[in-house]
Amino acid sequence: MEYWPSSLLKISELSAIVTREAAPLPSRRRHCEPICNDKKQIAKVDVSRCVLCGRMEVLFFAFCLKFFTLLAVISTTRSTPLCTQGCRCRYTGGLTATSLTVDCRRNVNVNRELLTEQINSLLSSNLTYGRLTSLRIINTPLTNVPRSVCRLTTLTHLNLDSNRLTRLPDNCLSNLTRLTSFSASANYITELQDGLFDGLRKLQRLTLNRNRISSIGLRVFHCPVRLTSLTEVDLSKNAIQTLEPWPLYLGHNGEVHRKATTALSHNNISTFSNLMGCNFHCGMKAMYFDLRLDHNSFRHVSDILHGWNINITETLCLHAVQGGRISSYVTFYHTDMECDCVDFDVYKMVLSPLFRSKLLTNVYCDNPEALYNRKLSTVHLDQFVCELTERCPTGCRCVHRPAYATLHVYCSNTNLTVLPLELPKLPKSYTKYKLDFSNNRGLRRLEHRDYFVNTSILDVSNCNLHSVDFDIWNELANIPQVFLDGNQLQSLPSSVTAVSLEKTHIIIGRNPWTCSCNASWMSTWLKSVKRSLTLPIAITCYIPSKFRNRSIMSISNKAFCADPTSEAGQKALTVSILSTATTIGVVIVLLSICVVVYRLRVKLYTSWNFHPFDRDECLGEHIVYDVFLSCSSNDNLPHGNGIRQQLEQRGYRVCYPPRDFVAGEAISDNIYNAVVRSKRTVCLLTAQFLLRFVPIH
Repeated sequence: MEYWPSSLLKISELSAIVTREAAPLPSRRRHCEPICNDKKQIAKVDVSRCVLCGRMEVLFFAFCLKFFTLLAVISTTRSTPLCTQGCRCRYTGGLTATSLTVDCRRNVNVNRELLTEQINSLLSSNLTYGRLTSLRIINTPLTNVPRSVCRLTTLTHLNLDSNRLTRLPDNCLSNLTRLTSFSASANYITELQDGLFDGLRKLQRLTLNRNRISSIGLRVFHCPVRLTSLTEVDLSKNAIQTLEPWPLYLGHNGEVHRKATTALSHNNISTFSNLMGCNFHCGMKAMYFDLRLDHNSFRHVSDILHGWNINITETLCLHAVQGGRISSYVTFYHTDMECDCVDFDVYKMVLSPLFRSKLLTNVYCDNPEALYNRKLSTVHLDQFVCELTERCPTGCRCVHRPAYATLHVYCSNTNLTVLPLELPKLPKSYTKYKLDFSNNRGLRRLEHRDYFVNTSILDVSNCNLHSVDFDIWNELANIPQVFLDGNQLQSLPSSVTAVSLEKTHIIIGRNPWTCSCNASWMSTWLKSVKRSLTLPIAITCYIPSKFRNRSIMSISNKAFCADPTSEAGQKALTVSILSTATTIGVVIVLLSICVVVYRLRVKLYTSWNFHPFDRDECLGEHIVYDVFLSCSSNDNLPHGNGIRQQLEQRGYRVCYPPRDFVAGEAISDNIYNAVVRSKRTVCLLTAQFLLRFVPIH
């Protein structure tokens, strides 16, 4: 590598150098001439010396040629301007430069006009023109590409990074037909105009990241692709808002192991269009692309499909697995999505274990609030729903739930007086309405609506319906689930028996049904359609009172038409007899219990410590002891004292003579006082005790 000097060598200085280097050559040549010219002397001298002389002549001729070439170059470069002050210029390739770099190192003091003039002169000189294959003009204040660049048809690599370019010139780059790599990153370019890269069939890498590009002409890239060698495009960190489908068509340039990569991350892409007219279909030439749309502003994957006119089937074809590998990739890393039902079909396919794709890797939910900042791949399919507002009844909430193939209309407790005339359109042909009109007390009549034919659930429970016409029953019979419970239905038209309820499950309980003779057919009918009834036990009578809260199916036809007067008299007599018999039976049972208890009172005393007949007959008297233990003094120990201890341990107050008799008083007085002050007197009958009452002879 050589650097352009601050000043060039003078011709006289170069001549001195050449004279010095070439001085020995003539003397050596003169030394050889006598020998090699004389044929007679050739035989006498070494032949190699003559050969050496010949070679020296060739070298001398080559040296002279080089010398004059240098003189020509120097004479040319004497008129070539020097590298602009503050910049650094370097070239490689010897006397004929094949690579040139101009680097101003972001020097703000560099004069833009002077730099442009000197670059044009430099690139037009004999030193570079027609020889350069690589050119780098970087870190300069240039706002436009020097026109001399457009004439360098030998260029294969052009790098214009980190300048201040605002636009790439028209009819310029298309002249550089040998170009394989072009880079103009970190500039201020705002658009890529049509025809900018036309004819660059050898271009392989295009780098335009970190600019301000917001517009790309429809003929910059083409469908089918014309830049047939282009496999790397970097347009990341720009301001692109609308994207055409050209990145997919670049996939025609890719291979299984080397996909055509288009980097469009960190833009502002929010819409997708196909104004280029690209056509996608299964069976077309294989595409191998890697499209990177990370950190952009679009909110639905389906925006891409709709904008580019691609359906799910064609998407599967574009991602076809070949040789065990997915042919193409699209990534949305760190893109915040609307996690609603719009992309349900895409999510269902991508989140399937059979479809391995990086499409939703590191994609997060931005809406709804309940799913905010949730990783999209962790959200269950039934949580992807859409709130619909068009044609949704006032005060109601309409939600499309594609996981269940239903459109829910929530109108519960919204003060409806009639059913809505229209509802939001069904998104799919197989989607059904799930209608909730419950808890509307102002709703008194159930009328025909066209949307009943596409309804799977109709809930009009807890309203104020008084009747349901026969014509409506024909429609209800085709709705899988119908809720009519909790209304004011009192009767049904008898013609309803002709309606088949095999396709429906209906709830008609918690209504004030009138079970008169005219409705006797209901019991038989309800039994016949029992399989179609939900909670049939809740279908009960309200009128007459004799049948109130009784299941209609439990009432016979005969009972429906029975005379209420005779039934009332018979019922009163039956009740009277039953009451009398019950009273007598209760009295007998109670008396029997009393007799048994009395007869078994002793066993109850001893076994269960049960004393039902105990009473304290000493209430109100001055009683000190519960029991007076009378025994002979000879029996005090151990018998008398042992009995005392056991009684006192059980809580009884015992008058014990050895302890409680007053010393000095007569024995008879002590005994009298003990008997009077004790509730009971217990005598320990022993031979010693009895001797007290036997006279001694």
